[in-house]
Amino acid sequence: MKNVMNILATKRAKAGLLVTSALGSASAFAADHTEAINAAVTDGTTNYTAIVTGVITVAAIGFCIGLIVSKLRN
Repeated sequence: MKNVMNILATKRAKAGLLVTSALGSASAFAADHTEAINAAVTDGTTNYTAIVTGVITVAAIGFCIGLIVSKLRN
């Protein structure tokens, strides 16, 4: 019975070593995507700036047209 327990303990240790080494090698081969992420952040910032500028422009035009119409009515 002790022999079976020793064999199981050895197999368990080998399985743990295999899993640990597989996880370690998977993280070592992970691709570096920092350039793509930085490019996406830059594009998102540019798009956000364009949208905010557009919204402010439309609001200003609407205010000016409303002001002109109200002055023409008086």
